[in-house]
Amino acid sequence: MNPNDIQTFSVTFKTTNEAYLYITNWLISYPKDIEVISDKILPDTQELYDNDPFFKKLVKISKDANDAKLDYINKHNK
Repeated sequence: MNPNDIQTFSVTFKTTNEAYLYITNWLISYPKDIEVISDKILPDTQELYDNDPFFKKLVKISKDANDAKLDYINKHNK
């Protein structure tokens, strides 16, 4: 990985609101180096996933669709 190459990264983590604000403020303090493309707070769906078979099925369908999309991108994106 060349340190000067520009890449797109996606990181998901769980933290306090205070740390989230600190991190997002830090990111936007580097406008020449970092472009924030997406910033969203994800809902906690653990209870729904554990107790709702239909939601669990939707998560599986979504994961399979995303895997197929990434596979297609990797095969066709030159």
